[in-house]
This record gives sequence, structure tokens and C-alpha cells, in this order.
Amino acid sequence: MNKIKILCLGLFALPLMGSAQTAKFFQLEGTVPREFKEIILLYYDYNTDDTHLDSTIVEDGKFVFKGSLEGAAYAGLYFKETSEQHNRNACPEFWFYLNAGKTIVDASGGVERGKIVGGDILTQQYLAYEEKLERDKNVFESSTYQKELQKMETLRLELLKAETNLKQIYGVREDLFFNNKISFIKQYPDNPLSLLYLEYVAGQDNNEVDIKALYAGLSDELKKSVRGQKLGLRFQAEILVPGENAFDFAQPDANGKLIKLSDFRGKYVLLDFWASWCVPCRNENPNVLKAYDRFHDKNFEILAVSLDNEKENWLKAIEEDKLPWYHVSDLKGWQNAASTLYAIRGIPANYLIDPQGKIIAQNLRGNELEEKLAEVLK
Repeated sequence: MNKIKILCLGLFALPLMGSAQTAKFFQLEGTVPREFKEIILLYYDYNTDDTHLDSTIVEDGKFVFKGSLEGAAYAGLYFKETSEQHNRNACPEFWFYLNAGKTIVDASGGVERGKIVGGDILTQQYLAYEEKLERDKNVFESSTYQKELQKMETLRLELLKAETNLKQIYGVREDLFFNNKISFIKQYPDNPLSLLYLEYVAGQDNNEVDIKALYAGLSDELKKSVRGQKLGLRFQAEILVPGENAFDFAQPDANGKLIKLSDFRGKYVLLDFWASWCVPCRNENPNVLKAYDRFHDKNFEILAVSLDNEKENWLKAIEEDKLPWYHVSDLKGWQNAASTLYAIRGIPANYLIDPQGKIIAQNLRGNELEEKLAEVLK
């Protein structure tokens, strides 16, 4: 029933065009088991989607609600065994469409079997719709439908088997490109294309290929090239996981003073890669700032490395976001030496490092940084 609620609420959230509806009187009455003492009625305003709540006492297993509404409303009844039950969501509930005029609900056999059994013309039309819907649904339970469904399932399994056989005989088109690139790399280790192909292979999710062995097989000339060195650093950075030592580096701050990561030895430090033009980074900054304000006096520091090209944009973002921690950048954008050393391929990215220089967590988002700091700085 929850799914129905969500869908229906969406209907009432749509803006209404044309003249306003006129509120009309409704009367909702029904029967329930005698153990229920109070009933809550919740329904949504047809025009504004505002929530309306009402309650009534059950007398001798019967209840009545009276009120007004515009158009049809999605409504729910919550059944309370005692008036002291304050958590409405813990009560049995029954949801339906409520129209102007009279609507009669029968839940005397239990809330789970509750249903609308009568009412005025608008409710009668709703009942006719529900009854037709139930009749139409029966076709999916018929033996004819089930037989056709079984035929489709048999055909699906046959098709799946044929597809598997086809792959076993001819392979997969995507594997063809992948495997031929690997063959090229092995056959021509000094060809510059081998380095490009290895970058492609390394970017695929395939644990069966020893990427580092392919790289080791390249010529020294290719490995010493700019792209070759960058790819080598990427493999090196794969060891940057919790429990391993962070790589040290030095970069200038806004005044040109060199700051090293190792300068923060003895503190918990967040190494944060970001940029002024990175919207997700800017959106994440308030979370980082919240953690900084809470834990800075408890042996926590931040070293932010910007992948900016323009110093003015970098400093403007620091001022706008009110970021009081240490900031460095060589202003080389994606070619930033520290980001290359850490093989950063997307930002924001971060590493939380302990006082001994070991990584204890990475890529903390939202409240994760604050929660991790609360854990280690307790």
C-alpha cells in the first residue's frame, strides 16, 4: 500500500489549472472490530496537497466522519486500540479514494480485509472501477495465460542457451578488441600505440589480466615518456589503501611557501583534492568545514590540493567557501604533481592519514569524515 501512497501523492502535487473547485460535504462511516477505540482520518487537499487530520471515537464497532473536500482525495484510516497510542504509523491502516457525499467502509472482519461497500454516486462509480479492475486482473490467473507464459519462459531459456553457445563458439565482440590490444602490446612493446592500448586495458574491469606485467614488458623508452611515467605512477598509487603509508610531496601555498605532507606528522590530516571549478567539491566543502570546526582542536588538520590553473579563481573559492585550513597548488590543473602522484582521476578525492603517516580511510563523503574522526579521536 505504501507504493500506492507515493504514486497518488504525486498526482495531487500537480498544479491545478482552471477555475477553483467548490468544497463539498462528505460523510464517511463504517464498521470495525470492537477492540478498536479510536480512528484517525488523514486525507490530502485536492488543490494544495495539504494534510488534513481528524479523529473520532468508535462506538459499538461503528464510526462516522463528516467534513468537506474539493474533488477526490486520497485518504487513510488509522485504527487505534487505545487513545494512548501516539505513533500513528504503528497502527493498522486502510487507504482508499474519498469522494464527496457518503462513503461506507466495512472493516468488521479485520483491517486487512477492509473495503468500501457502498455510498453515493461518486463512490459507486469508484466501486465499479475497483470491481472491474479485479475482474480484469483475473485473466492473469487463467490457465490459458499461464500456458502462454510458460511458452515464453521456454523460449527465453532456449534463447539464452543459444546465446551462450554463440559466445562459446565465436567469443564476444568487446573481448575481440580487448584481446587484440593485449596481443599488440606483447608483440610490439616499443610501439607508442602499445602505451595507449595499455591505458585502455588498464581502465577496464578485468581481473584476469596482469596489467603490471604488461607495463613491465614495455620498452624503457615508453616507460620513461611522460605518459609512461604517469601510467607507472598510477600503478604505484594502487597501493594507497588503508594501512599503507601515504606518499610525501611538497607544493607551494598562495604565498609561494612550500608545504610538505610530512609537515603534519603527529596529527590526523585529511589530504583533500579539489578545485574551484568542481561543483561536487564545492558542495562537499560544508561537510568538510563542519568536521574541521569540530575536530581541529583535537589534533586534526587539513591539507587541500587544488587542481586549478588560475590562482585568482583558486583563492576566490577559498574565500567564498570560508575554508580556514592549509591550501597548496602548483596551478597545473589535472597535471598537478601531487594529484599525478596519487593517480587522481576524479575529484573530490581525499585520504585520511594518521599521525604516523598511514592511510586510515579514503574518499569520505557527507557525514563519513565526521563519523570517522569521532571514531579515531574519541
